[in-house]
Amino acid sequence: MFNMKKLALIFSLVCISSHAEWTLLHTDEDKSQFFWDPETITVVDSFKRIWILNELENANSQGTKSFRSVEEYDCANTSSRVMQIAAFRGGMATGQLLAKQQGSGQWKKIKEGTVEEMILQKVCGITQ
Repeated sequence: MFNMKKLALIFSLVCISSHAEWTLLHTDEDKSQFFWDPETITVVDSFKRIWILNELENANSQGTKSFRSVEEYDCANTSSRVMQIAAFRGGMATGQLLAKQQGSGQWKKIKEGTVEEMILQKVCGITQ
């Protein structure tokens, strides 16, 4: 039964990522782009969970061109944690999957002026 749950979760994650409507959130000074898909927001134990995509202008030294992650945000405590992350050879989370890792689950306080703060504001509906 547990394996079926894992299989269903993996299938749903693949379906979500392949049909994501990525919206550009931010481009930083080295031209890395950060996208989010508001349709993927879910609430788990009062935390907001969202898919994030990071597109690099050029592949890094490991050949990674993009990263897709599932991140969780604690709106009340302005903290975030990475639940899982995957690295891809192609842009927009396409091409060969180079690495996949479960997140540490460690909460970190979000600093002002960061991409994480922008995501927190969008996910939590905070306006400034």
